[in-house]
Amino acid sequence: MPEINAADFIEELRFDIREKDMIKAKLVLSKIGVVEEPVRKMALFELNRADDNFAIPLIVNLIAEQRDLSQSYPQLKEILYAKALYNPELLLSMLTRENKRENRTVLVEVAGEIRLEGAASQLLGILNEDEDEMIIKAVIGALGLIGESGATTAISEYLYSGSLELTIAAIYALGGLATPTAFQRLAEKLGADPDLDIMILDVFATDQSPEAIERLNEGLSSHFAHLRNAAKQRLRDMGGKAVPILIDNLHHDDPDLLIHTLNVLGETGDESAIVPIRKLLHNEPKDANVRFAAYEALGMLPVEKGAFALAQGLSDPVENVRAAAAAAIDRNYSTMLAAGLKNMIRSGDEETRQLVETVLNSGCETIFLDLVEEETFRTSAVDFLSSRAHPDVRTHFAELMEKNGLGDLSGQVADQAREETVASLKVFAVDDSKMILNIYRSILHSLGCESTLFEFPAEALQAIKDDPPDFIFTDLNMPHINGIELIREVRSQFDKDTLPIAMVTTQNESQDNQAAYDAGVNAILNKPFTAEDLGKVLKELGKMT
Repeated sequence: MPEINAADFIEELRFDIREKDMIKAKLVLSKIGVVEEPVRKMALFELNRADDNFAIPLIVNLIAEQRDLSQSYPQLKEILYAKALYNPELLLSMLTRENKRENRTVLVEVAGEIRLEGAASQLLGILNEDEDEMIIKAVIGALGLIGESGATTAISEYLYSGSLELTIAAIYALGGLATPTAFQRLAEKLGADPDLDIMILDVFATDQSPEAIERLNEGLSSHFAHLRNAAKQRLRDMGGKAVPILIDNLHHDDPDLLIHTLNVLGETGDESAIVPIRKLLHNEPKDANVRFAAYEALGMLPVEKGAFALAQGLSDPVENVRAAAAAAIDRNYSTMLAAGLKNMIRSGDEETRQLVETVLNSGCETIFLDLVEEETFRTSAVDFLSSRAHPDVRTHFAELMEKNGLGDLSGQVADQAREETVASLKVFAVDDSKMILNIYRSILHSLGCESTLFEFPAEALQAIKDDPPDFIFTDLNMPHINGIELIREVRSQFDKDTLPIAMVTTQNESQDNQAAYDAGVNAILNKPFTAEDLGKVLKELGKMT
């Protein structure tokens, strides 16, 4: 390309603007991308001072033909914005008259970007009349930017257009309107496509108005696992803003909703959730999974006043619940809690043995170091660590004792430790709760299985690929990759006979169960689970005799 003479370029542009020669001005400006920066600045200066009736159509055409120019040189759009705001009637007139699709698209975008007053009715007219997808997409976006609530119904229709681009444009436009009706239309769309569902939830999470938070909260009760998990993540990330509506959920009696709500409340770390959770426990929920989730949530929160109430969880008939209560006590240990626990272990009976095993299997170091001075606790602890504890648990507490001047006791455990038998079965357990993983470890060890535990499904999938186990237990509701997605991925590599999978969940949702069976799960178990439950499914699927 021959070099452009700077002086000639600017002089020609000035002449064309002065003579209002649109054709020649377009030809000159088509070269603006290749001239030197000082020349480009002079050209933009000439456009800025040109008559609006000439400059606006000229700049619109330039942007339409060279889309990247407005991104490389934002001053071009700034000039157009300023002129359109000063002379809005001209832009509105051009919206109606312009027939060239590229130019009309730019005009529509500008009308939206400057929130042009009076443009909404014309944009709605274009939406009703024009069939060009590029223009329709621009109009939908512009109406969302302008915030024209009267366009809610018209925009909502494009949620079901069959065009992915128009559907996405409608989602973000309705998010821009941010009215209760707009959010209702978005909520009605949920469940049709996982990727679009995430976009819609992100719209709610970005808005953070009471209506938007309510829609996210409704996601906790969704029939779809991916929606529940995504809603939980966004409510958690929202923190304190979401806590009031989550606390209100605790007045409901739906176990699944209560569990998901408690999970989120714990992860927010918000102290205002402590008293409502304690009240929930005081009412003695019948569902063990609700009690587990409540203690697990309190274990993530700074419980100071009323922490003594945590001790009642150690007497729960369900092992999972006792483990969660122990972890909550360990984090919030106090003189009052210590006194209560010492009273519980004084008799040295079955309750003492049960409490000791719960403390050790849950990795509760603070409780252990305090109670190990008590003879009844110490005797039960040595017996469990040397005879029935998982090797990892034995090693952990042996190291803890060595570090804290209890080497004699550690040596006693080592002397009495029984030789480990070779595990007959390699089992993977996947769950985002560390507490549940500890329970898996203990139970699978008692069943003679070698367990590998995964808090993150992505890590489990990689391990399955590298060194597949004999069996997999997986949770359903996990962030990023849920149980159904994990099953589906495993089945792309291994069939049901080669690598059986059992899904273990608190959820009692037929739609989830059917999705899991469709993905290739072998069996579904409900939490809380026992050694008998896990042993039974391992036998039924031919992995244990």
